[in-house]
Order: sequence, then structure tokens, then C-alpha cells
Amino acid sequence: MKAQGTVTTTRTPHTPRIPPLPPAQWPPVLRSLLADSRQDGPGRENLFGTLAHHPVLAHAWLSLARVLTHEGTLGHRRRELIVLRVAHRLDAPYVHGRHRTPAADAGLTAMEIDATAADLATATHPWQPEDRALLEAADLLAVNSSVPEKLWDRLAHALTPEQLVELLVLAGQTATMCTTLNTLRTPSDSAARQPSLTVLLDRDRCCSAGQCVGAAPEVFEQDESDGRVALLDPHPDARYADEVRFAADLCPGGAITLLDPEETPHP
Repeated sequence: MKAQGTVTTTRTPHTPRIPPLPPAQWPPVLRSLLADSRQDGPGRENLFGTLAHHPVLAHAWLSLARVLTHEGTLGHRRRELIVLRVAHRLDAPYVHGRHRTPAADAGLTAMEIDATAADLATATHPWQPEDRALLEAADLLAVNSSVPEKLWDRLAHALTPEQLVELLVLAGQTATMCTTLNTLRTPSDSAARQPSLTVLLDRDRCCSAGQCVGAAPEVFEQDESDGRVALLDPHPDARYADEVRFAADLCPGGAITLLDPEETPHP
């Protein structure tokens, strides 16, 4: 029997349990982390928006991710093999899909990337011994199983002690991310994209206040050469519509013009 006063909400299996926060509600440090890591490619906005619900934890988590990505000793290829395999083992399409591009940039072929989601026992892909050892370790670490001595010896033959420690932390950090995003049903950024506004920017009217950059960093950035604002995306998706409108309202020079999707610019 339902208790009086209980509110029942209806969710589909694809509805986020905790919707990602829009960038306008992120703390400045989180926006800065996203801006500083643009070289890591797209596909992180919903991850950052989810972490934005807990700014202190977000900063710690993303700081660790930055160390593993940019200051680690495993190397890009090994790192992406581990991330892709853990994501496969934990059935985390957000993470696996997000890392396909970085994996390709690290030198993995499309066939190898696909093979990270195949059964190692029956797969026909000819993995090199070191790659095979990394994938077998990822299989075990993803589900918190012990690593047998023979496999550890194979890993220790290929990796330094520093790299072995990093391997364990990387697998654990990836598993935590996969579990969190899976449980919260965080959607991929590509799934959330839809038509939105058209943004026009008159740089001659820009007075370099930079308020639009703070309001919508996915759409605007400040040019270091002259201080004026540059337009990153003239057709941002609908998730950023409120932030872009806020940026236009803040612009003291009136340099930003917004058009609805069905409108066209006047000559």
C-alpha cells in the first residue's frame, strides 16, 4: 500500500536519474577544466554536467583524470586499451564511445578498437603479447578480481613498477566513471544534440568584456591576440540555448545576435 503523500515519478530506462547541469550552473573552476582539456576531444559535456552536482568531488576526480591522461607513464596506446576494455566489460557505451577518437589518435586501428569489445577467448584479432596481457588484466580489474601470478609476471616483464601502479589506478578510475554514468543513466553528448539557435557575432562591436565567455564557454572564447571574443560554434545545440541567450543579454556592446532555427540572416 502506497503511503499518503508519496509522489510517484515516471522514468523511462533512458531518462537520466540526475540530469547533467547546464554549463551556466557549473562552478568557474569546472568550466576552466573543460576549456583547458579541449584537446582531449568532444563528448565530455554531460560528464562534466553530472559531476557539477558535486563541485569538490568533480575537481578531485577530473584532476586525477588529467594526471592519468597528460602526466601518466603508461603511454597513450596502453591507456586507451585499458579504458576501452574496462568500458566494454562494464557495458558503458558512454565511455567506450567517448574514447574511440582518443584511441585512434593514440595509434589504435579501427579493427583494434572494435576488438577491445570482443571476447578474448574466441576473438580472432592477433593481439601482441603485451596488448593481450593488458586486456586480460583489464577484464579482471574491471570486476575487482585478483590478478594471478602468471599474468602479473607478464605485466611486470613489460611495465615498470611506476607503470604497474598507474595501470591499477587507471582501471579503478575508469570503472568508477563507468559505474557512475551507467547508474545515473547519463546520456552521451551526441544523443542530446538537436537544432538550436544561430549565433551571429559582430566583432567590430565587441568591447572585450568577456562576459559571454563566462556565460557560454562552449560557444564563445576570448582571442588572446586582441582580447575580442571569437565564435566557436554558430549553431550550438539546444542544451546551451539558455546560456547563449544569457550571454547575449550580458553583452554591453550588443555584438551578439540570435536567430531562431527557421530564421535566416538579413543581408
